[in-house]
Amino acid sequence: MKTSHILSALSLVAIMTSSALAKDLNLPVVSKGYQHEFWQTVKMGTEAAAKELGDKTSYVGPADETQIAEQIQLVENTMAQKPNGLLLAALDANALAPLVETANSRGIKVVTFDSGVNSDIPASFVATNNRKAGAQAADALAEQVGQKGKVGIIAHVAGTTSAIERSEGFSEQMKTKYPNIQVLPVQYSDGDPQKAMDKTIDMVQANPDIAGIYATNEGATLGVANAIDSQNLKGKIKVIGFDSTEAIINFLNNGVIQGFVVQDAYQIGYQGIKALDAVLSGQTVPKEIDIPVKYVNARNINTPEIDKLLHPFGKK
Repeated sequence: MKTSHILSALSLVAIMTSSALAKDLNLPVVSKGYQHEFWQTVKMGTEAAAKELGDKTSYVGPADETQIAEQIQLVENTMAQKPNGLLLAALDANALAPLVETANSRGIKVVTFDSGVNSDIPASFVATNNRKAGAQAADALAEQVGQKGKVGIIAHVAGTTSAIERSEGFSEQMKTKYPNIQVLPVQYSDGDPQKAMDKTIDMVQANPDIAGIYATNEGATLGVANAIDSQNLKGKIKVIGFDSTEAIINFLNNGVIQGFVVQDAYQIGYQGIKALDAVLSGQTVPKEIDIPVKYVNARNINTPEIDKLLHPFGKK
């Protein structure tokens, strides 16, 4: 009897030890960049989820969102560490697809976030529904310009699914619902505020009758707002942006922009790690996890719900 009790105890310890080891997962994150507050908030979400689950994580990204080759190298370096899984936001949907196939061949599970890849391999895609968000921005800008006139789009990075879908969702909504609004060809700014500012000034000079502009990410929004402000066009050209920083909030409060679509960046990171952990635990996760957006304007910016979204860690 004693022998069987000892064996049972040893078996229990082995099971408990195995369970603990199995939970010590390494789930690194390769992001599209570091330079925007959005990515820093995503990082906080990934770290919070990993801590809660007892997993390890790390967070890397290229210096800016045009450096596709650098991101590919970061993914290769990350895979060389033999992680259990990878959480990836792809700078280019096609260029990063072969890396996802390589990860799969090595038994590394992949979940994508923010911007996906042209592959069915990722177990899940955690992001804003960018087409729906673009349509919301179209509704907001159409209201601001009286449902008529000429409007432009300053997008971030060509080839990135988020930029493509936010632009297409906007244009499709305008075409379907607002036939008296003409949408100009998309101008890409690489998500760089200075480039976005220059593109905006060029667009306004080429189209002096332009009524409104839609910007598709943080850098583009800052660039458009700075252009409108510097050219003394506040109120004359309506602006709807995307993503939030204190500078963007100030532009809204000062009337330079009329509203912006804000993502829940923390939840995108948090749910990304949770999904990756679940996949590695043998659970079934949705192929797409939609993190809803909110439209922020002067009427709702001071409400508790919006304030919490804009300042997830409290005001500085």
